[in-house]
Amino acid sequence: MNRITNKSVNVLLVTSCSFTELAVKTLLDSLQASLSKPLNIAPNEYYERNNITLDFIICAGDLFNEMSLHSIAKIKAALKHSHFSTKMVFITSRQRFSLSYFISILCRKECYCIAIDQSVEKMILTLEPVFTQSDVFNPPPRNAHLTTREKEIIIGLIKQVKPIYLSKRYAVDQKTISAHKMNALRKLNVERLSEIISLNVLT
Repeated sequence: MNRITNKSVNVLLVTSCSFTELAVKTLLDSLQASLSKPLNIAPNEYYERNNITLDFIICAGDLFNEMSLHSIAKIKAALKHSHFSTKMVFITSRQRFSLSYFISILCRKECYCIAIDQSVEKMILTLEPVFTQSDVFNPPPRNAHLTTREKEIIIGLIKQVKPIYLSKRYAVDQKTISAHKMNALRKLNVERLSEIISLNVLT
């Protein structure tokens, strides 16, 4: 793929709502004047047609309303135009931050989360470092960090591997598998595994 980031910063907005898309585009337009490179905000088809690699994938909060297969498929489609250095930005509620970090791990991307419940002015101030500073893309906060085993178990369950097989694979009893599952769901602020089973598309 060709990268044209010397001319512009290529951004794909992933959302399921036209109103949300308009609101986020307005925010990004407000940032243009303060950036050294123009933002190229275009639909998925544009990047596919012109064979351009993305710098940022911005996922807006309405994707998390139901975590539907359709919503996750939009993220999957965006990844087709990504590069190893492409970063993910999630604009969502604070309670969805942990899940956002987890999604970025599945996508093998660095992640930054922005709270949607703040003023437009604060949002703009929060968004600006995303395009000007690399150190804002840090690992998940401690309360959102899954242990290696928790991550392995929850990904296995998302892939619909039966607990009995996970038990044999990791040489632990099913009670331990269940404990890892519950710990992972708690850290992700998710009540039931069924709420995130659509993430199987990203695994």
